[in-house]
Amino acid sequence: MWVVVVIVAAVGVYLAMGDKVDQYTNNLDSILPDSQSKATPVPASSVKKKAVAPVTSTPSAQAYGQLVKEFEGRRIQFDQRCQPVPLAPTYKNGTVIMLDNRAPSARVITIGTNQYSVAGYGYQIVTVSSPSLPNELSVGCNSSGNVGKILLQAKILQ
Repeated sequence: MWVVVVIVAAVGVYLAMGDKVDQYTNNLDSILPDSQSKATPVPASSVKKKAVAPVTSTPSAQAYGQLVKEFEGRRIQFDQRCQPVPLAPTYKNGTVIMLDNRAPSARVITIGTNQYSVAGYGYQIVTVSSPSLPNELSVGCNSSGNVGKILLQAKILQ
């Protein structure tokens, strides 16, 4: 009987702390270091979606594994709670990235002002770019806004 009481109490504490975690993760802008220049608003046309059909079913394990390797360092994974990993990546302008949904339900991922539908356990390949650089793009997941950010930098040819 005591084991059941302890388990129920632990679950209750976990669920209660989940709201506190969201409270702190939604205020990350106040604790993350600022970039050297301030972000400017991004026009709707500045974040471009690559012409790829959205994934409507779970991808095969082999194809998914190959994509994970291909997009190493350019993949943003969204967990069960819509939290992105990495939280604040930096990419060069025009970089093709992978939005990776690791939850069973479909998600709407927002980057800047563009929205991308990603199936449950699916992915979407997109290109992020901006006419003014450096630029910081806000990342949202479903109804949660500002769960992360992407810093875009200029490509400098050598």
